Amino acid sequence: MKEEELTTRSPEEMIYQSVYAPVDLGEMLSTADLRGRIRRLSVPHLFFGIKELEDQEILKLLPHITATQWTGILDLHLWTRDEMSTGAFMELERHITQADDPVASKLLRGTDPELWELLLKKGVDIYGKVDEDQYEFEPDEGEWMETPDMNYLIILPHDPEEARLLRALILRLYALDAEYAAILIASCRARTAIEIEESAYQNRKRRVEDMGFQDYFDAIDIYTTLPPDETLPEKIPELIREVSTLPARLPEQLGDSLLLFEALALVTEPQVSQSLVEELFFICNKVISADSASPADPTKIKITIRKAVIGINLGLDRWSGGNLQKAVEGLQRFYFQSFFQIGYGCLMELQQQARQVMETSPPDPGSFPETVLDQILEKYPLLAELDGNKVRSRFFRTRQDLDKAREFF
Repeated sequence: MKEEELTTRSPEEMIYQSVYAPVDLGEMLSTADLRGRIRRLSVPHLFFGIKELEDQEILKLLPHITATQWTGILDLHLWTRDEMSTGAFMELERHITQADDPVASKLLRGTDPELWELLLKKGVDIYGKVDEDQYEFEPDEGEWMETPDMNYLIILPHDPEEARLLRALILRLYALDAEYAAILIASCRARTAIEIEESAYQNRKRRVEDMGFQDYFDAIDIYTTLPPDETLPEKIPELIREVSTLPARLPEQLGDSLLLFEALALVTEPQVSQSLVEELFFICNKVISADSASPADPTKIKITIRKAVIGINLGLDRWSGGNLQKAVEGLQRFYFQSFFQIGYGCLMELQQQARQVMETSPPDPGSFPETVLDQILEKYPLLAELDGNKVRSRFFRTRQDLDKAREFF
């Protein structure tokens, strides 16, 4: 997808800088005064910042973070939808093999036991003793180890590096807390992988929602259609609560003259304005979750934020007929999600019309009209425009964009 160029003053850039841009943890580690602030960082800012560090810098950072922050980092790093990556888990937890005992113990406290159980369940085969001198299974070949308490025999993976790291992690677990390590092994043997992963997933789901992020299976309902003339669910003022614990501040100047931001600028009551900005951030996070956009890809995150903002604007413009005062009232009375769904509904209607044209009277192959229709038929419709001799594609922003596309039907 060719998306319009992202400018430094665009809404997505400003939202990205406010919420997702990494904190310079390297600089914070340079002085005692700044190091003291690390434990007060929000989990998202800490998570995005830690991805910029080298291993030695991470080891210097770990003494200054809390167990709760470590839990949050794991929550944001390990999961794709409802599946936990054991590779990503080992990538982070390998630091306990080098950290001092107090730091490693803190990281252990900040790690759900189900994550360790899932690593063992998926990564190794474990056999207990049938009598004092014999295990349930005796390997003829391959790499294996006995646990330090001599109660279990563990068959390690064939990959030498993975086997080395798993051996080191298991030995470190026993060194830090032998009783806890034995309980983990016994528990993982007694439970299925599905049971363990579901338990871990539910714990993670609750915590990321508290951080203002959305679970994928809850977020995907953002992509439902809503007719603009349908009665919209209304906000209940006394039930309005904070929808995000992320930083939420609307920049004073933006490079886009979107109806959405023009309307937000006219909301003067501070508490209402803050609530609306938090709701905007909440919808951005919901679209990011629904699109499974990785925090490790800043460009994808910015494009997804733009999709959310532009989608709300399109729906608001369609619902209000471009009337600014009606838009202001609409934002305060109805949910941002409803406006996104109205915009999405307009795009799905446009897509259905384009599909009919392609089936009944398709344009000449290789022509610009064919390109316009092809872009509308993308999974998320785009508007193709001529810029000199080049074709550029962007998100639909307004009712006028919809009319412009229909000229090719």
